[in-house]
Amino acid sequence: MRFKTNEISEENSPKEYYSWNEIEFLTKVLAYKIQRSSKRYDTILGITNGGIIPARLMARELDINHIQFIPIRDKKIQNDEMPQLLKVKKYLIIDDIYDTGDTFSKAYDIIKLFNCDFGVLMCRYKQNNSVLVGKILNHRKWIVFPWERRNHMKIHSK
Repeated sequence: MRFKTNEISEENSPKEYYSWNEIEFLTKVLAYKIQRSSKRYDTILGITNGGIIPARLMARELDINHIQFIPIRDKKIQNDEMPQLLKVKKYLIIDDIYDTGDTFSKAYDIIKLFNCDFGVLMCRYKQNNSVLVGKILNHRKWIVFPWERRNHMKIHSK
């Protein structure tokens, strides 16, 4: 599976801000695509940290009561904190954005033996048909999600 594209820098890229309403809408778009595919999932796996909130929103939209997380810190999967996955279960892995593909490549390496699909609210460029996407961006702006605004404003107001 090919996942990687060139990285975009927060410091050197123009910003695009998303509201909670826009995120709710993208969640509904992605949920609709999943429902239309007739796929059903037992568990949502959110990729930390960006996928925590989208995972919860998607769980609500798809009426899935079980959420676990793929722990990533400093761009590394924390194997000792990985949830125990079962081959008989169907998992939907959720993240906020498919950007460089680095995070998805790392997650894929860990879960490739399990029954998983990938979903993201946004994808930088259309390139991988195996990832379910709420919106294709087709630009190189840095995306600021509503749950990041407070930290983003502190960083850039100094």
